[in-house]
Amino acid sequence: MKKTADQIISDIKNLLVDEYSTPCSVTAKVSDSVEFIGDLMKQHGVRHIPIFKDGQLAGMVSDRDVRNLKDSQVGAGEIMSKDVYEVTSGTLLREVVFEMSSKKIGSTIVKDNESGEYSIFTSVDALNALNEILQ
Repeated sequence: MKKTADQIISDIKNLLVDEYSTPCSVTAKVSDSVEFIGDLMKQHGVRHIPIFKDGQLAGMVSDRDVRNLKDSQVGAGEIMSKDVYEVTSGTLLREVVFEMSSKKIGSTIVKDNESGEYSIFTSVDALNALNEILQ
């Protein structure tokens, strides 16, 4: 049975951020050097790395942070963004996209409270979601 326009719109409004986020397979510690983090980014082909301290999310380092730094021996704790936008698994995609857009945020950490695992949702993921919706 073909969906009505209202059903399609309802489906889109109920999409979860989880469907478009990527598991954080690479993380680093506050004490790790920027040089080490830059190497991790290149090795794993990622542009954002969550930074942890004592098992808790402490911040995020982006490839821009790494590229703009002259001293690669500096620790992640010194250059990371500490004000990380974090949502829980199951948050509506439209809420996350609105917040990212209105505050000009490039990435979001998504935490699954049941498993304790983290994933990341970036502006590129938002474009991928839009592309999929428009197909």
